[in-house]
Amino acid sequence: MNLCLFTILPAIAVGMVLQGVAQTDGANSGLIQPHVVHGNEPVYPKIAIAAGVSGKVQLHVATDGKHVAKIETETGPAMLIKATEDTVRSWEFEKHEPTAFDVTFAYILLNPKGCEEVKGGVVLDLPARVEVSDGQVTCDLVRFKRQQKYLREQHAYAVELHATYNGSPIENLPEVVIANSAQSVTLPVNSGLFLVPEAMATGSDLRLKARIGPDLVDISGIPTFQLESIWNLMLADKTFGEDWPVRKGLRVHSSCILSFDPLDGDGTYMTVEPCRKQVDK
Repeated sequence: MNLCLFTILPAIAVGMVLQGVAQTDGANSGLIQPHVVHGNEPVYPKIAIAAGVSGKVQLHVATDGKHVAKIETETGPAMLIKATEDTVRSWEFEKHEPTAFDVTFAYILLNPKGCEEVKGGVVLDLPARVEVSDGQVTCDLVRFKRQQKYLREQHAYAVELHATYNGSPIENLPEVVIANSAQSVTLPVNSGLFLVPEAMATGSDLRLKARIGPDLVDISGIPTFQLESIWNLMLADKTFGEDWPVRKGLRVHSSCILSFDPLDGDGTYMTVEPCRKQVDK
């Protein structure tokens, strides 16, 4: 979402923006900081929330008098850096003499232990500081602790999977199998998430297998970079819907669509025929 910071943000946030223009303390002491007039709304990456990652990202930013010319990331958790850089790159300033300044983005998990849904928000003190807060989606403390234990023991990608059959959501998918040319792992699905070992992101394309109702779904050729996307698996008997045209001759009852919704940019999808077979009646 693009924001005009002086017309859409609440009055209190606008006040913080104006404060940020005059700020000259700390690392930016002695510098006249440019006035941000437009930019994307900061977001807390879903994958970082799922993995329980919080912390501060610190950047050094140079401008050309109107836009961001260069960004140097100094410190910060890896899962939070790209979203931070993308937000800062979207900033547009009032015309000024080219300058440089430091920026801190603080990402705060309001409820890192789960079991109480809370609303997050954004606090702006532009251009020097941004706070982004959000809460854990899960409310199952046992599952959450198991996920955190897994992440501590083994670096992993948290993949969010949504499956539908004739347009209706499929709940309680128990597990999936993810494989490449080197290994195959069976992964439990907890609250719509499964955790893929980081090592599998450096090998060949991935293969997804899952038992869904009476069908065994088997999809190969999934690019490893899609581990950073939300996966949407669509199954149908006759049609996937008017938004999903299928090629001539496709047998819908044995095929599927797997779409990928990345954290930024446009999504993609792949149609697989055949991708499923009935294993019991």
